[in-house]
Amino acid sequence: MRFLVILCCFLATFAVEAITYRVTARVTSYRIIPGRVGPDRKIIPGVMELTLAEGPEMPKPEKPRPSYTPPRRPPSPGYEVMGRVSRIDPVTHVAELEIDTPLVSNNTYRIINDAGEVMGTAQDVKATSDGHFSFTFDGRKRVLTAGRRVILARRDSGFSALADRPRGSSEPALRFKPKDEVAMLYIPEGIFILGGQQSDALHFIPAQREGKAGNRVDVAAFFIDQHEVTLGQYIRYLTETRQRIPGEYENRDADLPVTHVTFQEAERYCSWTGKRLPTELEWEKAARGVQIVTSGDETYTDERSYPVPDEHAAERCVTAENASEPAPVGKLKDRNAFGIVGMCGNAAEWTSSWLLPYRGSTLQDERFGKRYKVIRGGSYEHSLEHSKSYVRLAGGIPSLSRDRRAGFRCARSD
Repeated sequence: MRFLVILCCFLATFAVEAITYRVTARVTSYRIIPGRVGPDRKIIPGVMELTLAEGPEMPKPEKPRPSYTPPRRPPSPGYEVMGRVSRIDPVTHVAELEIDTPLVSNNTYRIINDAGEVMGTAQDVKATSDGHFSFTFDGRKRVLTAGRRVILARRDSGFSALADRPRGSSEPALRFKPKDEVAMLYIPEGIFILGGQQSDALHFIPAQREGKAGNRVDVAAFFIDQHEVTLGQYIRYLTETRQRIPGEYENRDADLPVTHVTFQEAERYCSWTGKRLPTELEWEKAARGVQIVTSGDETYTDERSYPVPDEHAAERCVTAENASEPAPVGKLKDRNAFGIVGMCGNAAEWTSSWLLPYRGSTLQDERFGKRYKVIRGGSYEHSLEHSKSYVRLAGGIPSLSRDRRAGFRCARSD
């Protein structure tokens, strides 16, 4: 039998609060010795002697974990996802399909990736004798690679690839509401070209490594703020979290980017909004936009130096050559193909990444290590050269709690 035993020590002659011990144990036997008055008229308290069972400590009862069932989304009218291509055999090119609805022979279906982009069509669909389907794909072969999941959907001119997204939208709907209510743009998953070829620079990465491309990086899809965090946004955050508002923020345009904040301040703001700082790979991919160059059957991001065409960078990027202070985010002219602004100049931006050498790089630099964070984008205080999409600056000198050389924007993986 299991008992909850309370042992109490009473001090009768002094005005002292009793001390109570709570012990959970298995009791095998007990003996009570009643209290009495001693020969000197002092009270001798009673005693309970317990014999406890020996053995391992009894486990604490586990608290039931709440279960979560994601809500089901009603399909859009007039649009139907037929199934998913889960795997393509690299030798036979036979597709393994997860079919929700049987295909109709001789119909045309769209092949769509998880980002909702139409990659091609499946034509001449035919049912085979063993219950499978075959079709001819008119897109690039690299789209249908082993292990890459794509969606097979019934063709309908009124709807796009994702069942919850009407035609004309370039990204899936944002499924959460940021506390700062700032527009976020969707960056689809895929490969981009990272870094540059200056062998003595922090951004150096070899173009070739072990006979293969060394500067191609695949990044998962994410959302990122359309512009840098503004003074108006940051003042609202300071107000709601009951922090001191710096005097230099007063009487300034609320549309200006916030600058000269520490890494920790930037990190706390993004956490408050329900987001996070972007990694430097996410930041660079977002800055490069959809700059595409094709090599054979493979498609990669172009090696353009700025978010805008290189010949327009000096005019559109807010740098030390053409500005003495940052510009309001609503007046920036450096909008890239994703629709993002402020990624070349204006305010430098913190990322969440440590300043480490890229894979394959032989560059030796005393700043490498888990001491400094990567700052990207250049600013109105930097030259145009520092505003290139791949240039890395070391943030955290003399420390991450004291370095105030940058602003920031937030990201989210949802």
